[in-house]
Amino acid sequence: MNTTITIGDALLLLIGICAVILLVYVIRVVRNCIPAVKSLTKILDDTQKVTGVVSEATTGMEEVVSTLSESTTDMADFIKNNQSTVKAVVSLVNAVVSIRKLLS
Repeated sequence: MNTTITIGDALLLLIGICAVILLVYVIRVVRNCIPAVKSLTKILDDTQKVTGVVSEATTGMEEVVSTLSESTTDMADFIKNNQSTVKAVVSLVNAVVSIRKLLS
């Protein structure tokens, strides 16, 4: 029994074999990539949680800095307006310290 294979048939057979081999390689690559993608998903979830915590902390710090700035401004205004009172308190403290040193 004689079978004739033309060049076109041989090329189609060769292309089919190459497609099957390529399909096997693609399946193996995808199977190996699935754990990496799962790990990457976990890392991205953790990063999102950390980013949320840092964002909340930053908002809290902005409020603290704003409040501290306002308090400092108020203290500076109080000291400017009551310099004589502050000088008197400082003098009184210095006097108490001096008396304490004398008694020691």
